[in-house]
Amino acid sequence: MVSKSTRIHAYVWSGLVAALVAAFFIYGFVTDSELTTSTVVFGILSIIGAFTLVSCLILNNNFIWDMVSTIFSWGFVRMPGLIFTLDLDGIIWLLTVKLFFWILNIALAILFAVFGIALGVVMSILVYPFALYKAYNGKEMEG
Repeated sequence: MVSKSTRIHAYVWSGLVAALVAAFFIYGFVTDSELTTSTVVFGILSIIGAFTLVSCLILNNNFIWDMVSTIFSWGFVRMPGLIFTLDLDGIIWLLTVKLFFWILNIALAILFAVFGIALGVVMSILVYPFALYKAYNGKEMEG
């Protein structure tokens, strides 16, 4: 069983994040001249997904945090070491390849972060009812 203060934090912070996502979509709906059903459905699912993701992360009685953090870690890879010559061409080659690897590393980290959050949103919608049940009726957590 999760403590009452943790459940309150889960509801409050999840509500704030869902309100921010809702404000973002409402602003987009107001400024967009062509409103389709698919954008409305996507907006509603995004609001629900944001609420459930943050709540599942705060309740911490499910696998969502482990899944999202593991996918985040996939984006941080160690790039190979480079062998270069100590002339001008070799140093320029070293700097350009290191810059390319740095940009590639940032792109990978952002890609896997977005993938982890998106998968977390989808999975948290399915896991949230079980997390709520476990928060109210589950075993007493240690520590």
